[in-house]
Amino acid sequence: MLSRTEKNFPKYLDEVRGQALGAGLPFETLFLNTLLTEIYFGLSQKPPQATKEDLGCSTVYINRPDVKVIGHNEDGEDLARTLGYVIDATITGDDGVEEKFTSLCYPGGLPGISMGYNFHGMIFSVNGLAGPTIGQAGSADFVLRAVLRASNIDEVKKIVSNTGFGVSVGFNINVGSIVDTSTQWSVEVAPDVFESKVSIKEIHESDDPEKSTYFHMNEYRHLDIEVETAERSRARFERALSLPVPTCAKDVRNILGDTDNTTFPIYRTVRPSDENATVCTGMFDLLNKRFDIYLDNPSNDTGPLLRFNMQCEA
Repeated sequence: MLSRTEKNFPKYLDEVRGQALGAGLPFETLFLNTLLTEIYFGLSQKPPQATKEDLGCSTVYINRPDVKVIGHNEDGEDLARTLGYVIDATITGDDGVEEKFTSLCYPGGLPGISMGYNFHGMIFSVNGLAGPTIGQAGSADFVLRAVLRASNIDEVKKIVSNTGFGVSVGFNINVGSIVDTSTQWSVEVAPDVFESKVSIKEIHESDDPEKSTYFHMNEYRHLDIEVETAERSRARFERALSLPVPTCAKDVRNILGDTDNTTFPIYRTVRPSDENATVCTGMFDLLNKRFDIYLDNPSNDTGPLLRFNMQCEA
């Protein structure tokens, strides 16, 4: 995997080396940290007790003429609530390509694997998807890191296709733009060796609440692939469908904060049936160009912990 990453994403591998140097940790430790999903679900001869039920994140889209919102629950280890961080980066590589982005990060991980936005006006959040693990393909975390440089949906598709390397595990990226707000996109990616399998679902602007709303949890919804749906993901999805169709940001926060199902709630907390939790909730308001992060349950009206004004500079 290291050899392939050297060929596939050498400058992002340098970012891992820089993190290791700054943290005073072995490079191998942080490189392995970027491969946790692959290790858990396929590459380890003695995998930890991780299953598709441990996958997380829930996303709600609204694309109405007057409300364009993508809300996202970032689910993971509860420790990330206090150890996670947001970086605002400007990077100019040796090739002269400049990257500017703001991204929520897990400790010791690459940006891009959770949620954030860039100076092209593109916004992203990621849902884990259960599927096969391909050992001879590109690392998913590095592919997601590369997506942060995309300036449009066509570039997103090109990056996640990762021609020549493919991708090792599957994921879904929820995509929007503050430049072209007419469409939002759900990008599902399935593993393959030479080129990833990619499906893009377009959520178009509509006055019809049913047509302007979309949900995505941890299952493939529009890519034709045979995988078993996780019970936890299915429970969150069905609960979201049972609630009134959201027409405003407050409705989205109420759905993402719902705890009606005490075994598999949408807003997750550590409990006997769940070792993971909702680390935080992100709300992207594309019309008002704002990105808010809620540390507590977003339905409580306590307000966001962090607020970012998204600007397009290119």
